Amino acid sequence: MINSTNLLNQLRLLNVSEADIRDLFTYRYKIDYNQVLIGRLYMLDSKAEMDLELISNQYPISYIIGFVNFFNMKITVNPSVLIPRPETEELVYLIQRKQGNTLVNTALDLCTGSACIGLSLKKIFPHAEIYASDISLKAIQVAQQNAEINKLEINLVLSDYFQYFINHNMKFDLIVSNPPYIKEGEILDRSLGYEPQIALYSGTDGLTAFYNIFTYLDKVLNEHGVAYFEIEANNYEQTISLAREILKAYTIETIKDMSNKNRFLKVSKRYL
Repeated sequence: MINSTNLLNQLRLLNVSEADIRDLFTYRYKIDYNQVLIGRLYMLDSKAEMDLELISNQYPISYIIGFVNFFNMKITVNPSVLIPRPETEELVYLIQRKQGNTLVNTALDLCTGSACIGLSLKKIFPHAEIYASDISLKAIQVAQQNAEINKLEINLVLSDYFQYFINHNMKFDLIVSNPPYIKEGEILDRSLGYEPQIALYSGTDGLTAFYNIFTYLDKVLNEHGVAYFEIEANNYEQTISLAREILKAYTIETIKDMSNKNRFLKVSKRYL
């Protein structure tokens, strides 16, 4: 058995953030963290000891808790989907700021994973028909859970990139995607080894997903549509170069994130 004070000290020795420690006590163990901070002792069962072992091996705390907060929603996560990052939430707020007052009848969240983007789009554009697609059936199942938890209606589709939508002659006013963009062989934090690798890696140059997306974007984006992408900041020059090579009739805009990194692309039809 382990008590709350011992657990707190060991988590701090493992350099777990204060926010994650608070979430563990609050959501996982149902304990008032403020009481722990002032020294009140709680006895914890073996679950806490198993969690501590996982955390010592850099297992993601979000998977242990089972959800993250994203755009004022509770988003369920497990090893079938990536854990939504602050940069992705920043992309959602960027879209809300830039497109929130525009007419969007149809929107697509490509490579949806947990559906955090697709559900956010439904909140921003409540009257729009929102689609969210992924190649992973397990991801689609998690996305369905999140739609139900947040009481938001979106259309979930199993698809290899745009294949389903091209086959059904579907086009969208807005397309948003956080696709795989890490170079194969790149060494990442150990914690990322627990997340779905298919959602992380994208060929030896990190551009395979973007090649597939850019090649067929014109077939699924409406004439006055716009697309937003999260990209790898360290590979943004190559990503932009590929976009300009394939999307010759489009304006390609790079947008920096709050850390001043080239993190997002905005793609729209060029009108002369």
